[in-house]
Amino acid sequence: MSGKNMPAAGTADTADTAEGVDLPRPMAVVATAMVAAMLEFGSRTGLNAALAEGPSQAAELARATGGDARMAEEWLRSMVAAGLVSRDGPHHAWVPEVRPYIGGMMDIQPGVALFGALTRCVPAVAEAYHAGGALEDARYPQELPEAMQRMSAQWTRVILPDVWLPAVPGLVDALRAGGRVAEIGCASGETLETLATAFPEITADGFDLDERLTGAGNSRLAARGLAGRVSLRPLDATTALDGTYDLIVALSVLHDAADPPRLLRAAADALRPGGTLLVVESPPLTGPAAAMLLATSVLYCVPSTAARGGRALGTLGLTPDALTSVAAEAGLAPITTLPAVHPLVSAYAFGKADEAARGGVAPDDRRLGEQVALDHLPGVGRRRLAGRAVRLAARAAGASLHIGSMWVLDRLRSGTVRAQERATRRLVRHLERMGPTYVKFGQMLASRADLFPAHVTRRLAALHDDVTPMGAEEFARQLARAVRQEPRLGRLKVLDRCIGSGSIACVYEALDPDGGLLAVKLQREGVAESMSIDLALLTALTRVAERLPAAGGAPLADLVGYMSRALYGQIDFFREAAHLRRLAAGLARYDEITVPAVHGEYTCAAALVTDLVPGLANDPPAGVDPATRDRVASRVLDAVGSMIFKDGFVHCDLHPGNIYIRADGTVVILDAGYCVEMPETVQHALRDFFVNLALRNGLRCGEIMYDSAFPGGPPARHGAADRRAFAGAIAELVRTATEPGGRFDLTGFGPRVFDAQNAFGVHPPADFAFPLMSLMIVEGTLRRWWPDLEIPGAAGVR
Repeated sequence: MSGKNMPAAGTADTADTAEGVDLPRPMAVVATAMVAAMLEFGSRTGLNAALAEGPSQAAELARATGGDARMAEEWLRSMVAAGLVSRDGPHHAWVPEVRPYIGGMMDIQPGVALFGALTRCVPAVAEAYHAGGALEDARYPQELPEAMQRMSAQWTRVILPDVWLPAVPGLVDALRAGGRVAEIGCASGETLETLATAFPEITADGFDLDERLTGAGNSRLAARGLAGRVSLRPLDATTALDGTYDLIVALSVLHDAADPPRLLRAAADALRPGGTLLVVESPPLTGPAAAMLLATSVLYCVPSTAARGGRALGTLGLTPDALTSVAAEAGLAPITTLPAVHPLVSAYAFGKADEAARGGVAPDDRRLGEQVALDHLPGVGRRRLAGRAVRLAARAAGASLHIGSMWVLDRLRSGTVRAQERATRRLVRHLERMGPTYVKFGQMLASRADLFPAHVTRRLAALHDDVTPMGAEEFARQLARAVRQEPRLGRLKVLDRCIGSGSIACVYEALDPDGGLLAVKLQREGVAESMSIDLALLTALTRVAERLPAAGGAPLADLVGYMSRALYGQIDFFREAAHLRRLAAGLARYDEITVPAVHGEYTCAAALVTDLVPGLANDPPAGVDPATRDRVASRVLDAVGSMIFKDGFVHCDLHPGNIYIRADGTVVILDAGYCVEMPETVQHALRDFFVNLALRNGLRCGEIMYDSAFPGGPPARHGAADRRAFAGAIAELVRTATEPGGRFDLTGFGPRVFDAQNAFGVHPPADFAFPLMSLMIVEGTLRRWWPDLEIPGAAGVR
């Protein structure tokens, strides 16, 4: 909250909002703390959750929460004054910016509970400050570790099992086979309970110095039938880790350890061959986020660690470099980079350094998965790249000669149109032979109706889901491989009739033990190796190309690298399963849109199993009336806009093989492998861009793009005049593209914007460009179906 009281959205009570009152900064900080106290009050009483159900009056909230109406009324007034709640007559609602943070993975309520608990610790900590700086855990209230556990549960319940663990090669397979797990600083064992539920065959040991927590946790675990598999011990993990573990987790505890190097050495010694140590710590932060975590250092981390005889590093003390260094001293080396999916935590996976030096984890017949890291490509030697480049050049030359010569013959025999159709068919076949990376590029071109005639895009569209399928022998081998990875997959009757064939996998119909229809997506043989080499080659060639004058200084390597990592991530089916779940949750508010449910009990590295959605065809049903057409298109664009502008999670591949219209006008979205996470700053910038595009405020559109390109300020070669000139050029493009009575065409507008960026040397980050490309692809898909469709300039912005 700023020093000036923020006006609330809607029709606000002026006595509550008091516009014009400008508090000095220290008083504004106190006011913000009081607002946090009101949020904690709302969390403890249930008011926060009740208001999240929809617009309510004070009396209604009081009835729903079993509380006092007068207090509820005054609480609402405080939230309106803070700008967190809007008022429309007698009804109140969370403002749109706040609503996503009441409940869900980004819920702020555990944070305000932690704020309250820490605030109540201030007297005891202040006393400790004057008495040597130590405060024993027993003197902290029980509510403090409970609040900390609530905060960590936001990400351990979802991100740990669904995102981080699948990103470590082979780890999920080891846990499914009955691996051993240990947790350092387990508190009351909620994380181990989550893992024991997700992986029913594991056994787990938890270690925590707080006997109150371990005792309460063991009682809860016994009540839930887990006492035989999960045991919590009030012991120091430094000396108590005596087993051989597949996985050891240390979640935001290393910075509090009395001797972090010694604790890491103990963890390294306790790992089995091929085992993983997963560490979570705070990333480097500045500003209010850093202030918040440093307050936790002062009020808990430093005095509690001192009481255990150590010198605390503090919440921000284990930077990535510091953590890697101390891990190396303990004989540990990074296995892979884990995705950053929460603003306040970063995760790291370590294995024994001697195994990493040998090129990977130790062999183990339980680790059959071939999973990949989510945010980087594997290294490829120069010799392999050079050999692949030579082979591709020869194949491309042969393809060009074949297509060109046959085009001449076909043109003489049958005319230009027929020659182009046959040439495109031959191009499709040659792209298939070149490998999955080039098929993906062909799929992208198929959505560019602005660049190619309809008969060309129609032929290229075969690459969406009609690539030559696996042969019978490859199908049998890949299915057997998948069953080895996930034996429960053997319960399904997988039919050998391919119902969808793409560059990375083929989809087959299957029957579950109850006769239900499922779709089994089987990965093709050798696809990981093929894509890693081709994408590395493409990235290397792009680095050379961006040095050429024709590149105009565009960061082509960054853009291609961003795209390559996203494309390569498609071979990770655990990642795609998590994407599908996230898409389904984000699009649940659209009754007309279906995302198939994932069957995690059958899914493995080589196979993704989902519900089979019947009634899908490459083209929408014939005879769709204009009203239905417009409604369907509007809902699709709304859904894509919701992904971009609200969820910050974008499906970048909505071509006709991944989006379908059924006879009843409902929409089905498939294949969530090619999705990207957007930074919040880019979300806001894109939303502002499209809002101003709808308002025909082209100057502001240009300013947004310019500022996004230079988040740290423009380079020295740019001055204020350059910003004005670029904004003016974008304004002219907006004016001509959105003239009244004309048809806005993003597939035509987007390339002209990119040309302007090149001309002025203004290149927004890939995070900005890819959502634009996603919108262009979905617009191209809709226009391929309905060429005369009218699409507004602010499509999807609501």
